[in-house]
Amino acid sequence: MNKEELNKEIEKLKVSLEAHEEQVKDLQHDLGTAMQRLEDVDKPKLTNKQFSSIHEVIETAISDFNFNEPEAYQLEYGIDYDGKVYADSIEFDGMDTLTDNVIQAVEKLFGVADESDDENASTEVN
Repeated sequence: MNKEELNKEIEKLKVSLEAHEEQVKDLQHDLGTAMQRLEDVDKPKLTNKQFSSIHEVIETAISDFNFNEPEAYQLEYGIDYDGKVYADSIEFDGMDTLTDNVIQAVEKLFGVADESDDENASTEVN
């Protein structure tokens, strides 16, 4: 092969490689979609309205929580070399209360089925 034929061969291979790179990207996207679908197959499905309701209830429960209560925090103090006292660390202890508020708000939004109800529903479908 001469130089001109080799350059043509190189260009042909580059074009082929670019085409295959696009195919690989498409296949990777399809694989990711299939893996996500497999991950989601056994999850309960929500409508957009239900999801919006959950989002709104959680947002409201969090915004109604009083983050300004000093009892919700643990402070550790430190002293600088010049004798000034400073807050060395602040830890939020109100997480359990906040979590309970969110859970209660979501439970008010939906009825909670017993596990036996879920098992009966799944056996009735089969």
